Amino acid sequence: MRSLLFASLLAVASCSGSGGGGNRAPGPPDGGLPPAGFITVAITAQDEFEPNDDLNQAEPQTMPVPGGTADYVGFGVFGGVNDAIDIADFFLFTAHRDHVFTVEMCESFCDPAGQGGRIDTSVAYFEVLDQDGVLLMSSQGDISPGNYQEVTIIAGLPYYLVVYAEDTVGSLQDYYVEMIEKLPF
Repeated sequence: MRSLLFASLLAVASCSGSGGGGNRAPGPPDGGLPPAGFITVAITAQDEFEPNDDLNQAEPQTMPVPGGTADYVGFGVFGGVNDAIDIADFFLFTAHRDHVFTVEMCESFCDPAGQGGRIDTSVAYFEVLDQDGVLLMSSQGDISPGNYQEVTIIAGLPYYLVVYAEDTVGSLQDYYVEMIEKLPF
């Protein structure tokens, strides 16, 4: 499992951090709390584990607990779908608090400022389902905002994040999908 930590300056309304898993944004030199005016985001990120092709095989994801070391939390998954042999990847998660979450799917790593690298919804898309498998949100066919959506999640209930291959022309489409509590900017 990879753990990512991003520090954000509210006045500038941008995040710092880089690269795929394991990189850490610059923080306070003593490892303590960030300076006033900063917020922290902790994301657990891991590679997908097959089989995870339906609700019964959904791969559990763990989010850090908000508070002590992070103001906002989320999880991310590095995976791949193929419209011929691996059509869907299911992930099971539960939030620690009620919150609006942003969901974004990118080719390898999502820019913390929410820019660039998103997979086109005509290639692959995602959906969020409630504990009964009922659709809450889908990016399928949504050209704008595409594979960047928001959904309200209630604490303590199980939810599913599902990545689907739409048209990968029979080849593997690598992705990184992340679900993070919506930041205040």
